[in-house]
Amino acid sequence: MDIAEKWDRVDWLENARGLASWADSMPPDNSILLLVRHSHRVTLNTYDEMVNAGLTELGKKLSFQFGQHIPSHRLTRIFFSFVSRCYETAEEIRKALIERDATIDEFEPLPTIVGPQNAKDIVWENLEPDGKNVTEFVNWWASGEFSDNMEPFDEYVQRLREDTIERIRDDSRGVLHIHVTHDLCLMSAKRAILERPLRKEDREPYLGGVGFQVGENDIYLYNQGNTTRIADW
Repeated sequence: MDIAEKWDRVDWLENARGLASWADSMPPDNSILLLVRHSHRVTLNTYDEMVNAGLTELGKKLSFQFGQHIPSHRLTRIFFSFVSRCYETAEEIRKALIERDATIDEFEPLPTIVGPQNAKDIVWENLEPDGKNVTEFVNWWASGEFSDNMEPFDEYVQRLREDTIERIRDDSRGVLHIHVTHDLCLMSAKRAILERPLRKEDREPYLGGVGFQVGENDIYLYNQGNTTRIADW
């Protein structure tokens, strides 16, 4: 099976395919923001691996495929966590868009989407290898479990909102923002937006994520196949 066939058929890419298709179908005058989990990586077993692990070759190729399926006619700004797997995902998306004659106006690291401040010890002590319990971890954090030892959930979510949805609302109309991040950041955003405790099925597989369509007066959220109007998150 070649890489194009894998993009079309691999089960865990279902959310990525849906997100890309949704983005491509949006009205040209409305701005779009994609908050995307990085692509396929090696299994993480130690803290050093959590910080330093990059993508597999499959992950790089599938990131490029993602970039082949999102809109290329919009002015595009790409932001990413400085951690290798996020940068490499963003770089492959950028390459694919440039190949399709897209205009990339910004390509920059964004500290907020790395994750919360002062989180190293708490995350490593409480998050299972490969983040298998990330939805539970975020629920604990949102309920105040770790706020004495790491950045409080509400404070992090406020910074995240300012650097994502507010950033695109302040931009010109019709732009595409792509923010490549980690499980923890993405699940934190979903916990805040959905205004309910996360469930295991809320977790996004590699290259999955959420999309925001920002019009003059409305914001719509795309999440796992469903589009809903949301409050001013």
